[in-house]
Amino acid sequence: MAIEVFFAVLLAAALHAGWNALVKINAEPIIAMGLIMLCTSIVALGFMPFVAFPQSKLWPFLLITLILHFGYKVFLVKAYAQGDFGQIYPIARGSGPVWVLLVSVIFLGVEFTQLEILAVLVVTGGIATLSHFKRSKPLGVGFYYALVTGLWIAGYTMVDGFAVSQLGQVHSYVVWLFFLDGIIAAVWAYNYKPQVFVASLRRYWFVAIGGGVMSMAAYWICLWAMTQAPVAMVAALRETSVLFGALLSTYMFKEVLGPKRWISAVLICVGLVLIKLA
Repeated sequence: MAIEVFFAVLLAAALHAGWNALVKINAEPIIAMGLIMLCTSIVALGFMPFVAFPQSKLWPFLLITLILHFGYKVFLVKAYAQGDFGQIYPIARGSGPVWVLLVSVIFLGVEFTQLEILAVLVVTGGIATLSHFKRSKPLGVGFYYALVTGLWIAGYTMVDGFAVSQLGQVHSYVVWLFFLDGIIAAVWAYNYKPQVFVASLRRYWFVAIGGGVMSMAAYWICLWAMTQAPVAMVAALRETSVLFGALLSTYMFKEVLGPKRWISAVLICVGLVLIKLA
């Protein structure tokens, strides 16, 4: 992986962790996500005059990925309703690259070197071990919702990766994806609790704008990177956002970064070195 692609995706991972931290505003997850996605739609609208209208061959992929992005949001909210953030987020994000790798190898016939496969698995393992489980508490429904969420992530990652790497028009694709996805998410959140949505928008509009800009920038960078490197490698590197999230939780929210999380951080860093070497 080229050095500029490597650091660009790391930047995207940091931005992704940043906008996820903003979801912790004083609003319900559906409302917070709807507010941020509404702002991504507004930002995307501002870019429309500067990009070409997507070619007809891109629209089937846009429609499929809109379904996958919405499914991801629905299952992520369900997972958060059933489990702790510290459990759900690492599992959902960590399982995504594994699904991408498996589908790429088994169904698409993509060939990876042993070092590339090892790099993906090490990063994913480090991410997954960030999840904390209570010994006296068995795995709940949230765990399985998180795994399914990872499958939705893998789905839209592969669809988007194929579209931009094989069909081109990455900028048009990103702008229209975020414009339409933002509208869908905002309508979903508004229908959930209209009065709460409007009140939260008035109160947290500045936070939502910041989250929207970071969300769009993070995924835009990743889709560009998928035109420069294998999708599975970019997907694994992108999910190091969990490491940035752990650091943010330590220094912003004063959560304790215990020995287990330091081990996870070391695994992720080893995986990063392997990705750079692959």
